[in-house]
Amino acid sequence: MAGTFQGGMIAGAVLGVAATAAIFLLQGTRPSATLPPPAPIPASADNPALLRAEIQRLSSKVDELEQARPASAPAPVKPAAKPTSPELAERFDKLVAGGLAGLRGPEFGETKDAVKAGGKPAIEFLSAKLLTSTSATERFLAGALLEAAGDADAVPALASVLKAEKDDMVRRMASHAIAVLGSPAAEGPLREASTGDADWGVRVNSAYGLAKLGQDDGLRILREAYESPNTPAEYRLPVLGGLADVAAPSTAPLFRKILSDTKDVSYLLVSIGALEKMKDTGALPALQQIATSSLPDMVKQAAAKAVESIRK
Repeated sequence: MAGTFQGGMIAGAVLGVAATAAIFLLQGTRPSATLPPPAPIPASADNPALLRAEIQRLSSKVDELEQARPASAPAPVKPAAKPTSPELAERFDKLVAGGLAGLRGPEFGETKDAVKAGGKPAIEFLSAKLLTSTSATERFLAGALLEAAGDADAVPALASVLKAEKDDMVRRMASHAIAVLGSPAAEGPLREASTGDADWGVRVNSAYGLAKLGQDDGLRILREAYESPNTPAEYRLPVLGGLADVAAPSTAPLFRKILSDTKDVSYLLVSIGALEKMKDTGALPALQQIATSSLPDMVKQAAAKAVESIRK
């Protein structure tokens, strides 16, 4: 979540919380060296000839399988997956006990580090929590940790929850996590949710994920959400942050217009960052003007830095 516009914006407001979130490779297998005996056939006094025929048929089948088996050495046995550490389970339980406020505390970062250190078993542990827990708080925090871990192996579980979960907040978390992970495999689930989900936040998060994957329909939905008069005022800045993180060149006019239309520090900083990211030379005059204006130093410094970056 850290290090991008969406970390502090889409996740905070669009998710509706106060915080800024297994593929198995199976080897080919052959029959074991010793075939199990055929299942015993009950004796039948009524039809002994049928019983003898069935025994003969099964014996012949065993002989055929023995002759067909290759003589090469058996395939190596893949080691069992490392079990989830008790430490991770304990950390997760402690995080859940603190409720959603734990997203802002040190416990979340410590649990995230434990997930990353735990590798695939840790992702499987959280995926199971996400899919089977009866606690919405557990499911939400499992989704947030899967996002923070940054492992695309979490996408199948998140996509399943995105489609079937009843709790809007958990679906928002799942949609945001899939969007941040940015896996091409998520395109289908995100597209379906961006237009078909009943919850506005899920649709916007899903559109954001599509836009990050370079899909025009996601970018269009995200921009419409920002410009719509029906979008709650408190969500417009987070949606703009999503557009800024995508930084599609087609949105440059929108961000340039914001530079000239507002003195709101938050909107200015988001727009300056977006224009710098897309290296929009058309914004240089406005950025230069802001850099020498009477706006707060934070804004002027951001504008000056953007000018320098764009000119490189």
